[in-house]
Amino acid sequence: MRVPSPTVSLLAATLLGSPAAGQGRWLLQFGGATSLPGADAVGDAALYGVAGGVVEWTGDRLAATASVHGGLSADDATGADFVSAAGTLELFTGPGTGVGVMGRGGAFRIRDPFTYRTGSLRGGPAARFVAGRVAATLRAEAGTGSTLVEVRPSPDRVRRAERDLWSRGLDLDVAVRGDRWIAGGTVGTWESAGGPFRRVEGSATWAARRWAVRMDAGAWDTPLGTEWTGGVALVVPVGGAVTVAATAGRATPDPLTLVEAGDQAGVVVGWTLATFGGPPPPPSRVEWVDDGAVARFRLDDSRARSADQVEVMGDFTGWSPTPMRRDGGAWTADLPVAPGVYHYGFRVDGEWYVPEGLSGNVPDEWGRMNATLVVADEDEGGLP
Repeated sequence: MRVPSPTVSLLAATLLGSPAAGQGRWLLQFGGATSLPGADAVGDAALYGVAGGVVEWTGDRLAATASVHGGLSADDATGADFVSAAGTLELFTGPGTGVGVMGRGGAFRIRDPFTYRTGSLRGGPAARFVAGRVAATLRAEAGTGSTLVEVRPSPDRVRRAERDLWSRGLDLDVAVRGDRWIAGGTVGTWESAGGPFRRVEGSATWAARRWAVRMDAGAWDTPLGTEWTGGVALVVPVGGAVTVAATAGRATPDPLTLVEAGDQAGVVVGWTLATFGGPPPPPSRVEWVDDGAVARFRLDDSRARSADQVEVMGDFTGWSPTPMRRDGGAWTADLPVAPGVYHYGFRVDGEWYVPEGLSGNVPDEWGRMNATLVVADEDEGGLP
């Protein structure tokens, strides 16, 4: 029996815009999933209802997630109720090239028709290299864990099978990012309690204005033979706080827990219940050059990354829209300004937009929210 992971990829967080540096959120997830028998297996698909929560934090140096999920089987003959928990952490010396550490852990349990539980913890050093739109990350990982199976052939008899798990290996990820796409590849090698594992994988992601899609494929050399994996995931934001993610494909094996590859699919709705942390970075700053003050605008969030055109307008432009230019996934513009207090905003694909949570956001006489830019005299330090 193959029980699918209840956690559907949070693609919207990285493709359609992640929280600003130093931002976190609490996400509720619910939906359905299925695991399918292998090509040489006999049986019906196992269907599950899944629900749970995710807390994540994204900062300049630290990224972390923690999740708990549960699943109810639609048919006890083909599946089993389960509960799972997982966590990840990456800490680097900075947002670009640097060194750091990574760690992740997980636990999984079912109790009927037999007891099965597994737990694992892994981590190690990492190094990241960034040059323009290309990023490469090398990770060295060591892991430990255990599994326990308890079967009751009769009410007064219990058979137990317990196994200690371990693994160690290396992973190398390389990714190239465009304005709307990310393409990458991964190679890895491990030694484990179950034998050697090797993998080669590739992925491609495309982010359109209202959706994002990711496709991946890979080949795993495992102690049981070669496994071909891959799948597709579609993410569609619905409003500002809700995202629908649909996935289908063949999940990868795990060298540490020795979970085999398996076919699975699911549809999960994610609802952002709350955000926390410091306010998002302001989309404007002032610098003084020889000819005077220059306001530098940079809009880099989910709305901007999926846009075809972004313009800035405000008191300093006579409220005429000024086109911004693409810079990776962000939009930028530099405009000369004189000392004073200005109100402004952006037009994203023709619609008025001001990021929420900015200090100085004020409504105008029509109730439309405007951002505020303060330009102090140069002898006062520029921007107060």
